[in-house]
This record gives sequence, structure tokens and C-alpha cells, in this order.
Amino acid sequence: MKLTFNMKLFRQYLTGPTFSIAAILITLVLFDTSFMFDTLGTSVFPAIEQRGYDILMRARGARESGQDVMLIKLDEYTDQVMGWPIRREVYGAVIALMNQYGAKAVALDVVLTEQPGEEDSLDNAHMAEYIGTTDNFFPIIGPFIPSATEKDSIRRRWSEIDATAHKTIGHLGYPLLRRHHFFRAPFMNDFPYKDLAAVSAGVGHISLITDSLDGIIRTVPSFIEYAGKMYPALGLALALHVRGIRPEQIQYEYADDGMIVRAADIEFKTGLSGEIYINYMGSSNDIPSVSFLDVVTAWRDNNERFLSQFKGKVCIIGPVMRSLGDYYPTPFDDAAPGYSTHANIYDTIMTENFLYPAPFWASLLLLVGTTLIVGYVGHTRQMRGGVLLLFVVIALTCVFAFIAFSEAQIWFPIVQTLFSMILCFISTVAFRAATEGRQRKLVTDIFGRYVDSTVVDIMINNPSLVKLGGEKRELTILFTDIKGFSSISEKVGDEALVKLLNLYLTDMTSVVIKHGGTVDKFIGDAIMAFWGAPLPDPDAAYHACEAALEMQDRLEKLQTKIRKIADVDLHQRVGVNTGLCTVGNMGSERKLSYTVIGDPVNLASRLEGANKQFGTGILISEYTYQKAARRVVTREVDRVIVVGKTEPVRIYELLDTSEHPISDKLKSFLDVYADALKAYQERKWDEGIAMMEHAMTFLPGDPVCQLYIERMKLYQLTPPGPDWKGVFVLHSK
Repeated sequence: MKLTFNMKLFRQYLTGPTFSIAAILITLVLFDTSFMFDTLGTSVFPAIEQRGYDILMRARGARESGQDVMLIKLDEYTDQVMGWPIRREVYGAVIALMNQYGAKAVALDVVLTEQPGEEDSLDNAHMAEYIGTTDNFFPIIGPFIPSATEKDSIRRRWSEIDATAHKTIGHLGYPLLRRHHFFRAPFMNDFPYKDLAAVSAGVGHISLITDSLDGIIRTVPSFIEYAGKMYPALGLALALHVRGIRPEQIQYEYADDGMIVRAADIEFKTGLSGEIYINYMGSSNDIPSVSFLDVVTAWRDNNERFLSQFKGKVCIIGPVMRSLGDYYPTPFDDAAPGYSTHANIYDTIMTENFLYPAPFWASLLLLVGTTLIVGYVGHTRQMRGGVLLLFVVIALTCVFAFIAFSEAQIWFPIVQTLFSMILCFISTVAFRAATEGRQRKLVTDIFGRYVDSTVVDIMINNPSLVKLGGEKRELTILFTDIKGFSSISEKVGDEALVKLLNLYLTDMTSVVIKHGGTVDKFIGDAIMAFWGAPLPDPDAAYHACEAALEMQDRLEKLQTKIRKIADVDLHQRVGVNTGLCTVGNMGSERKLSYTVIGDPVNLASRLEGANKQFGTGILISEYTYQKAARRVVTREVDRVIVVGKTEPVRIYELLDTSEHPISDKLKSFLDVYADALKAYQERKWDEGIAMMEHAMTFLPGDPVCQLYIERMKLYQLTPPGPDWKGVFVLHSK
């Protein structure tokens, strides 16, 4: 008993929270939010979460940009006319030209290393001479960043730095920030030749962080340390130059989940290793671009209108030829040229549209809040409503995440939140299916054959409406019995008797169920039914009266079939009473029955039997009458004390419902009968007899009138005592 109670308590109060907490813990372990910035990791679930970042960015679409960046394409068109590689003095001349026409900065996303040949050296010198006329050119460097598996072996060789690279670009590096956690490069793969580096305004690294599973570029290292100097990403280097920020103005401090970098009037937060999330402007095709060959042609043709578009722009020259393979997937493009990513980094910094993962506490609050709601929904709602509410919560969560992403530039881990909600809902519903399956079967087994199927469905879907233990309720109980069934059974063979009973009980049961009643049991030819349980019924008394009347009407219509089976006529007596009873599962541990017990049940049974003495068909108690008086047509029959009781009860014969108009003849009968009964109760025997005889002129042979006439004639001869109050004692059941 104690175990059953605890299980009920768990299902009622703890199922939702328990599965919610379990789903939250599983989600946190799988998605490992403490390593949200560890984009070099190989965990599948964090990689899936990164897809949520892509979905949010695509849903947001192209954002408003600074409109001051332009891409200069080294395309197939350029390659066909000028060949590859492009001569360096041509690069120098074009860069100087852009500077002359007002470009704020120019970057070349092509590696230009030292070349030993005499002709090449002359080409290098010419380019450096052109670049020397500018103060805003940025070549690229390619530092090597070891993977997690390579760090241990390389850490022992940090001192083995390529002196040539360090001497060439060291003067362009930023002062080393002490005790930093930025990425470190043990050597430099690519760097510009010495003369070019000497006349450049700075350098920018082109290292991008590609996701280990899907290869998509979402972040970039803001700085990389090499040989004791800090080198910014190309986009960051261009932004710092345009903003006029000097290296010594850069500071940083540690936060709980990353670093805060301050560069004069720019402040942004990075991951633990200094990585910045790239807030893409849109597709690479959304960035203004021109062909390198078109620039050269405009220079040759002195096309001022074309060249004037470089004024106030930051120009990034880079290859887009597929043969070079400088393409990477981004949230917007399956394959975008690498130099367009640097343009996006530049614009992110210039417009200060920094994207930040939400703080851990905020992500946890969203995760816990939504999962708890879903746990409650999955535990308390019907399947259809639960699924609908689940989708509502999911939709609201997605809308919230989208608004936070697009308006506040805050990225909430939407995938892990949805995963937790769905996991919680599925597990909660599965638990309900496992534990409530037995409950469903029990309810169906107990009620399926005795109440309407819609009632069974209601009880299954709303278990709080029914208690499968005993409870006190006001119920209306109905008993029926076939008049003279013992003598009928003696005349009719067993086979015919079985058919007769099956026909009778089937039709009478259908009437009870039709009017919302519950068939309690069959006692031979008798039927016991009740209203008001398992589902509450405020009109239980009236519905029982309706059923009693229809049962009599249905039996009359069955007489033709009954005669064919057994050549007899069946008549039944019905007793109805209302009162406070105990209803619930009763029986042994191995066999239970949903039934009702209490004094009101006994009175209903006695009323059914009392029909014998009064010659009536349906008798109801005063308690039932009080509940349904305005909706039924009755006549008071008597005040009686039934067998086993000491208190009298007023009883009524049920004639019809008030929905059906009564005939004038019946109305006259009831009026005269009521006056006759009053005369009887006032000991006016002569007057009472006369009125009863007059009443029978409207309803000849009425057994109740005849009974009262005989009773009053007896009282004329032997009057009752002075304490007589019109109560008749029934000595038989």
C-alpha cells in the first residue's frame, strides 16, 4: 500500500521535474557547454550546435554593413589576359593607383615571398618602389598553428624560430601581451619578402579556424603570437589602421569565459584563445567587387569614373580562380573565396557588430526554464495537446533565440535547448505510456462494458476525474427486476431462457449507458446501475429517471421478440434512490469490481420490491424526487418504512418527464388523486374513499387508488392510533 502511494505521488508531482532535470544533465554532458569556445574540439554535439549558429545567421539574412570594403578579384578573366602569377610590379602599380584615388587601405591576399632570380629581384624592387609611395598597404603572413595533438611535440621546440621570418616582419608585429592565451605559432609558413615588408604599413595573418567536422569558418584568431610579437588577423589589422589605433593602445583582460580586448575606442570579447566570431555581412556575392583586369584596363584608359569608386574604400585583392583552391565553406556559402572572409572580419570590427555566445548562466536559464515547462506539459497534458504545446514552446524559444541573435548579436545555444526539450518530452511521454498503460487497461477492463466508450476515453485522458479506490459520493442508484421471473423460468427451457435474458439485459444495459449510467452488476434477471460515478454528474437523479422510463418503453417494444423466443410477456419493476454512498474498487486482490455500497443502495432495492405492493412500475424516493422534481411527472404514493429501517421515507411513482406534455385526462386524475391522498393523511376516510373512486373515473383500475380505498375502509372499522402519521410499514422486500 505504501509503495502504491509513493508511485502515485511520484507520478503526480515529480515525474515532470525528474525527467526535466535528467534531460538537462544529459544535454550538458553531451554538448559540454564549458567548452563552447573550443572550436578546435572534435565533439559531435558541439559541432551540431555550431549548425544552430549557421541556421540563425541564414535566417537573419544579410545585415547592414559599413559599405566601405571592396573586393578586387583575381579571376579567370584576369588570368586569361595577364597570366598567372601576376607580375609583382603590376601589383605594386595597381596598389599605388588605388592609394592615389583615395583608398583607405589595400591588402593583398597573395603570398609574395623572396625570389632569388635577377629578373625576379628587379620585379620585387619595382613593386616595393610603388608600395613605398603609399602608407596603407598590408601584405599577408601565414603562421603555423599546431593542432591539439601537435602541441606537445612542438612545445619542446619553441626556441626553434625561423630567424629570417622574424627579422623580416618583426618590426610590423605588436608588443607581446604578457600572460596571454592567444594562439602561438612556432614558425611562419608564409611572409612577404624583405623589401616589401620594409615599406608596408603592417601585416595581417590569414589563419582561419575551420570546424573539425564540417570545415565551416565561423571564427578567426584575433591575434597570433610568433617570436615574441603579436600579429593581428588581416581584417583586424585593416580596421585598426583605418581607426588610427596604435599597437601600444591595445590592452586586454581575462573574463570567466574569454578575454576582453580594448583597442582605443573599440572593445570586444573573445573566446579563451582570443578567437572572434565572424558576423558575416551575407553571401560573398553581397560584397561589392571588381575584376583586377578591369582596374588595369581603367588605369590604361584613364577611366576616372571607374577609378573614383576606390575613394574611401578598403580594398582587398585576392584570387577567386577555382584552380587555386582558396575556397572555404561559411554559414552563407558552401564555398566562398578566402579573401571575402577577411572582408567580413574587417566589417564586423569596424561596425562593432560583434557576435557573442550568451553567458553560461543565461544559456543555462533558457535550457532549464524551457525543459521544465516541457516536462510539465509532457506529464500533465493529453498527447495531442502536449505535442501542440511542445511545438509552441519550441517556436517561442526559436523566436527568442532569433531576436537575440539578430537584434542583440547574442548567440544562444538553440540546438542544445531544443535537444533537451525533445529528450525530456519523449522520455516523459514514454514513462507515462509505460506506467499509465496498466492504468488504462484497468480502467478499460472495469468500465469498458458498463459505461459509454466516450466516458471511458474521458476517464483515461483525465485520470483525476476518477479514483480507483473507495470514495464518498452522492449517487443515484437504480434497481430493476422482472415480474414473476421464477414462474417464467419454470415454463421456458434453458436455451430459450438464456436467449431471453441476453436480449433483455442487452437492451436494458444499452439504455443505462445511453443515459450516462454505470451498470454495476447483474443479479440473475435483476440489474443494478448507478449515476454520478465514475464521472461526476450533477443531473444524476434526472438521468436515472430518464433511463427508468426508457427501459419500460424499450421493454414494451421488445415484447414481439420476447414472444417469439419464449411465448411470454415480460414486465419489470424499477426502484430509484439518491444518497451519499461509497463507490470504488471492491473485492479481493485478485479480482476487483467497481461497485457502490451504502444505505441508499438498500433503499433503492427495497423500492424496486415495493412496486409489488402498490402495483406500480417505477418508484423513486423523495431524495431522488427533490433532485429532479421540476423535470419529471410523478405522483406521491405513500410514506413507508422499508424492511430493516425505522425512519419513514416518502415515495413517488415516476410517470414521465416534463419534456412531454401530459394529457388533460391524466392531469385531472393527478389533481383528484392529490386531494384524495391529502384526505387520507388527514383521517378523512369517507371523503378520501369518494375522491379515490372519483380519480379512477379518469384512470380505471388504478392499483394505488384501489389500495387506498381498501386501506381507508379498514381504517373506518379499526381506526389507527392517535400517533399515526400516515406512515405504512412494509413487511416484505
